[in-house]
This record gives sequence, structure tokens and C-alpha cells, in this order.
Amino acid sequence: MRQLWRRLRATPAVSGYLLLLLGIIVNILVQGPGFFSSSNFNSLLAVNAPLVLAAIAQTVVVLTGGIDLSIGSNMTLVNTLAIALANKGHWPVGASWTVALVAATLVGIGNGLMVAYLRIPPLLATFASMSVVGGVALWVWPKPGGMVPSALYTAYGSSFLGIPVAGWIIVAMGLLWLVVSRQRVGIYLRAVGGRERSAYASGINTAGVKFFAYTFSGCITGVAGLCLTALTASGDPKIGLLFGLNSIAAVILGGCSLSGGWGSVGGSIAGALFLGLINNIVFFLFRNFVNNIPGLTSLASFYQQLLANLIVILGLASAALTQRGETGVGGRRRRRGGTQHA
Repeated sequence: MRQLWRRLRATPAVSGYLLLLLGIIVNILVQGPGFFSSSNFNSLLAVNAPLVLAAIAQTVVVLTGGIDLSIGSNMTLVNTLAIALANKGHWPVGASWTVALVAATLVGIGNGLMVAYLRIPPLLATFASMSVVGGVALWVWPKPGGMVPSALYTAYGSSFLGIPVAGWIIVAMGLLWLVVSRQRVGIYLRAVGGRERSAYASGINTAGVKFFAYTFSGCITGVAGLCLTALTASGDPKIGLLFGLNSIAAVILGGCSLSGGWGSVGGSIAGALFLGLINNIVFFLFRNFVNNIPGLTSLASFYQQLLANLIVILGLASAALTQRGETGVGGRRRRRGGTQHA
């Protein structure tokens, strides 16, 4: 058991796994036996799949030492393009969704060109991209509305072989990352994020690796935007605003270092699911206990959001402390152990 704990502590995802376990335990205590129902699992995965995929996309970029603030705007662009082409242009749904996915990948390519070859700092490049892409999304579909064929959103919320379809999508993207991470470019991602100069001196095409990271991230973001469209079954030019910052929060909760080279996709998935469980916990906590207190009913939604945000802050603090304990002062453990874990 002690050896297992040592191995667990040596992984960057330990904070994400522990927070997810804590979230599940508290959720069971608050929600009761209903937590284990298939409909509850279906709902949890369907609602949180877009954030989980956004966290995967963010992790790939963060591993190289970058950051992508445009993920939320990119998801909004996918949503509005898919809806506008199908509803205004009367395109087949498959064609409109494919174009939306390609558009998201092109946004990733643009980010990669700015960061890798024009050498614009990732924060500035993706902030500019966020503004431009958000404006394009607003131009494409200015008001909430439109619709998705019922067969699509019904299929998204259903199960296949006893597992929610949203869960299959997460597994597919996780396996895709697993394949990429075993390739040379996947290993180079961490090398570039850990010590870019050493990676360059070793003959690694650091610009090409960064370009790949942002392109791959854009593609995964496109899938996240399509999941969000299937979930909401409509278009909204502001639908993805929170996903950019929430994906960064999920990555930190999952144990990734924003300085690059240290982290795992598994931890980020756990961090995103923890964020989703928090909303579930607060909802059932207020429904079962707080709403019975006179005077608080009218302010329930405000206090729900306040409590959820406080829990997120505590989670971020605990993740930061765990990461500090793992790396030591100045990252001594990381230097001794070389680069990172998958």
C-alpha cells in the first residue's frame, strides 16, 4: 500500500484524482443512492463532456509551456457555424458539422503559426485570437436560436453498450491522445515545455512541436464544440465564454504546471469532472437543506454560485500545494527525475 501511495504521489495527476474521489464521496453523501443511477451518470457525462474535452485540448498546449485563451471562443464558433450552415444555409447536418470542425482546427493552426513561427507570446496571441474568433462567431449567428435534429441530441444523451455516448466520446479522445503521446512528437511536447533550449540543442524542432500542439488542440476543441452543440441543441454566440478559463482551472486542478513540461491528460480529465461534480453537490445541497431555511430561498441561486466558486478556489489551492510538494522548492524533484509522466 505504501509503495502504491509513493507511485501515486510521483504522478502529476495525483491532485486531480484525489479531488475527483473527494467530489464523488461528497456527492454520494449529499445526493444519496440516486447518484448511482444510470440516468445520473448519463446526465453528468453529457453535461460535462464539453469541458472535459476542452481540458484535454488545454493540457496539450500547457505541456509545451503555452496557454490557449481562445478555446471558449473557438467552441462558440463551432456552435454558431454548425447551426448557421444547417439552419440558414440548409446544408446537410453532416457537412455543416464537418465544416465547423475544420474551422476549429484552422483556428488552432492560426494560433500555432503566431506562437511557434511569429514568436508572439502565447498569452497575447491567443487573447487576440479569442477576440477575433468571438467576433466572427457573433457575425455568423448573432442571436440565440436555431435547432439541431432531434435524432442527434437524443443520441448524444443516450447510452451504447451500457455506457453513455458522451463517455464513449471522452474515451475516444483519450485514446487518441494516448496514441499521440506514444509517438515522438508526443514525447517532444514535454521536452519542449520542460526545457525548450535543451530540447532545441538536442535537435528537436521546437517550433514544429508547438505548431502541432496548437493544431491538435484546435481539433479537440472542435469536437468539444460539437458536443456542446448536441447538448444544447441550439446556437448561441456567447455559449462558450466560460470554457476557456474553466479549462485552465481543470488543468491546474489536474496537477499540470502552467510553466510547461509537467502534467497529464488523465489528471485534467479528473479536474474537469471535479468541476462538474461541484455543481451537482451544490445543487443537491441547496435543494435538500438550504432551501428549507426562511429568507435564503430568494437568494439561493446567488449563494449556490458563491459556494461553488469557493469550493473551486479551495480545490485550486490544494492542487497548487500538492504540486509544490511534488516538485519541491525550485522543482528539485523534476530536475533529478528528468521530464515527465504520461
